[in-house]
Amino acid sequence: TIGPGTDRPQRRWSRGDRSDVTAMTAAEDDGLAMATTGGNRPLDDEEFRRWRSEADQALASAEREAAAGAHNWACFLAEQAAQLGMKALLHGLGLGPWGHDLPLLGTRAADAGIRVPDEIRDTLARLGRHYIPPRYPDAHAAGPPSQHYTEADSRQAVEDARAILAFVDGAWEELRG
Repeated sequence: TIGPGTDRPQRRWSRGDRSDVTAMTAAEDDGLAMATTGGNRPLDDEEFRRWRSEADQALASAEREAAAGAHNWACFLAEQAAQLGMKALLHGLGLGPWGHDLPLLGTRAADAGIRVPDEIRDTLARLGRHYIPPRYPDAHAAGPPSQHYTEADSRQAVEDARAILAFVDGAWEELRG
C-alpha cells in the first residue's frame, strides 16, 4: 500500500505456501514471502482476501435489503460490494487505492495492466451512481431516497455487483497464473 504522504509502497508480507512464490526478499529469513506477477509486481493474497471477503458480506447484505423491500439500501450495499471487490484487486497488487469512485477504481486497475472490458467499465459507471443518492434525502429534488428506488433498481444493482465480483475474481486468478 502507499503510505500517507509518500509515493513509496509499503509492503505487507504474509505467510503462505512457498510453491507459488517467484520472488523472495529479506523477509524470507523470517519465513515470510510474497508472490509476484510476471512483471515482478508483488501480489498480496492475504490483503486481497481480506478485502474480497468483505465484498461478499456487503453483497449478502444487499440481497437481504432487497428481499426486505429496502431497495435504496440494497443499491447502496451493492455499490459497496463492488467497491470492496475492486479495492481487493488493487490492494492485492499493492496499489493502496483510496476513494469511492467505481469508474476511477476501474481506471486504476487498467493502469495497473489489468484488462477491463468495456462492459465492466459500463457496469462500474452504472453501479457507481448508487454511492450517495440512496442514502441522503437531499440527493433528490423531493422525497426520501426510499421513494426513488424500486425492486428493478435493486435487482439490477445486485446483478451488477455480482458481475464486478466475478470480474475481480477472474482478474485475480489470471494474475496468480
